[in-house]
Amino acid sequence: MGRAWPILIILGFCQFCASWGSLALIAVQIEMRAGLGITAAGISALVWAFSFSLAFGAPIAQAVIGHWQRRTVLLASLILLAVGAIGLGLAQDWEQAMAARIIMALGAASVMPTASVIAASIVSEEHRPAAMSVVFGGLTASIVIAMPISSAVGEALGWRATWFTAGFAALSAVLAVAFGVRSDVRGTRASFAAMWAVLSKPATGLTIATTACLICGGFLTYSMIAFWFVEVGGAPRSAFTIALFISGIASMIGNAFSYQIVRALGREGAIIAGLSFTVFCFLVLWAAPQIYLVSYPAFVCFGVGWALCLAPLQARLMETAGPLAQLALALNASAFFGGQGLGAMGGGFVYETFGPATLPLASMIILGITTAMFALSRKVS
Repeated sequence: MGRAWPILIILGFCQFCASWGSLALIAVQIEMRAGLGITAAGISALVWAFSFSLAFGAPIAQAVIGHWQRRTVLLASLILLAVGAIGLGLAQDWEQAMAARIIMALGAASVMPTASVIAASIVSEEHRPAAMSVVFGGLTASIVIAMPISSAVGEALGWRATWFTAGFAALSAVLAVAFGVRSDVRGTRASFAAMWAVLSKPATGLTIATTACLICGGFLTYSMIAFWFVEVGGAPRSAFTIALFISGIASMIGNAFSYQIVRALGREGAIIAGLSFTVFCFLVLWAAPQIYLVSYPAFVCFGVGWALCLAPLQARLMETAGPLAQLALALNASAFFGGQGLGAMGGGFVYETFGPATLPLASMIILGITTAMFALSRKVS
């Protein structure tokens, strides 16, 4: 992959910016709730509105602008992402914040599938899992770098400064794409009938559904993690930034070694291992939240399970979709962020109805469904 590395790193940075726009709210949700004078459910709505807007925006973008040059799509998406982030930093009430979040989502809608398609087009088939790991490394890097930065900036300078920083990062990605990504990768406009053809193919459709369930299960707790950390874990707000940083490093390590784990266990074995490890971490968070010697490592490491699953799921998806892989990737991006939206909505409901202590239990239930979904997808392959 020698010559592809610089482009793959840029594509990973684009995913980093899109993920930052999605996740930064989690790092400053306590400050935003106070600053805008809204409830925890209102904060949850800002999370799931972003995710659902992105989930529906990705296939629509594929149908409307799917034939554009991929670099053009990426540039337009990142500019819109930056405008939304800056607008969120300027928001004076919940309604303005919601509008800015939707603008951000519309910008982020094409980043993940477009970056994945470009990455897949510049490497050989045997190197695609490794290329996907680099692109998804941007997602885990956002947890390592962007989440702690967002938390620290929010605590020191206020939550508005967090969003201005995210907007500046997106503008930096615009420059990187403009000068570093070639312009000869063009997509094809997809019809909704073609999308249905992808989803109705059992192995492909179930793999996409597995992605949605995986992210939903993890995000159900993660979307409200600041509240869990302070109210259930009993930790001071300042410790949250450090925990996010360490958790992000663990996730990045998991992503970096995912390719080697796939080689050792096989693609399906790596996915099962990632799911099992994630469930175990949530079990610890639910059973022993205040036994810090076990609960804090579980908090730090549950993202590793996600990281182990994402790249091999993407590679499996491209294999099962065949010539429709490009469209399948776009639909998988919708599933990814749709899972975030469902998880955030479920997390807000569980928090308000049953209390934050039950969040990890709810995550375990959804991840159990995820495991069953993946097992079914293997049977129909």
